[in-house]
Amino acid sequence: MKAYIKKIESIGHQDSFQKENCWSSLQILGADTQIIAPDFKEYIPAASLRRFSPVLRIAITAALACKNENAFDAISVGTALGCLKDTEKFLQTFIQSESDTLSPTAFIQSTHNTIAGAISMALGNHAYNMTHTQNSLSFETALIDGLMCVQEGKTNVLVGAADEAIPFLDLLKPALIQSELPLTSGATFMVLSDEKTGKGIIDCSVEFNATNTSKSIEEFLTKNGIEPTQIALTLFAGECPTTIGEKQINYEQYTGLYYSSSAFAVHLANDYNIERGTYTLIVNHQIHNKLGLTLVG
Repeated sequence: MKAYIKKIESIGHQDSFQKENCWSSLQILGADTQIIAPDFKEYIPAASLRRFSPVLRIAITAALACKNENAFDAISVGTALGCLKDTEKFLQTFIQSESDTLSPTAFIQSTHNTIAGAISMALGNHAYNMTHTQNSLSFETALIDGLMCVQEGKTNVLVGAADEAIPFLDLLKPALIQSELPLTSGATFMVLSDEKTGKGIIDCSVEFNATNTSKSIEEFLTKNGIEPTQIALTLFAGECPTTIGEKQINYEQYTGLYYSSSAFAVHLANDYNIERGTYTLIVNHQIHNKLGLTLVG
């Protein structure tokens, strides 16, 4: 069952927030890239803004920008690393403190489900609320949950993902990641519905032990009744052992490196398809043997 995208917003290193079509302003990122942040005060009260970490600011703002006249009847959020700045703050306080008691604030805000919880509180929403944390496939699992919610009859489902980079990651990068791309932050949120409004998510699948990516892609398309010749664009991260589509583009050159960047790839696919009656395949292969496939059209 197809779930239609009623609204989608992204905050990251592209000028994409509240833009009609982010394709027109895409820039390949350089080493000194900076996040393009909106005026958070338009969405978050000043008292809350002061205590929110960067990832909470971008996630809450992107989510609130998707708000429509109806309350969300489900919220599904993916995050690989959660609130890293608050995690770092908590650990530093824990190590340096000589007291027997510590303030729980930094610990509370460091947990992965803080993002989804903060969005719910900002919206005053008490509906289904779930956080998914599966490394590079965190967004895809959140998206699958959102698609299931639509199939179950929910009509206004908020799905998204957010992750942040902190300076400490730059120290770890040479030993963990062999890539020239910069470590970045980003948040993308979208509203899914069964109401026919144009483009949407046709299907999404994940494999946590993928051994044959080409075969998995072929089976995924066959399952959805799509011929490879119908794919106009393939957006990929990591390795993409396929020439499916008229174009193959590594979306990480526009997002930088963060584990839930495939959410922004959905934004790109949505905008690319606005004026084209085509399909876009998103192949998330950031981590070896971890495969996420999303079909947009």
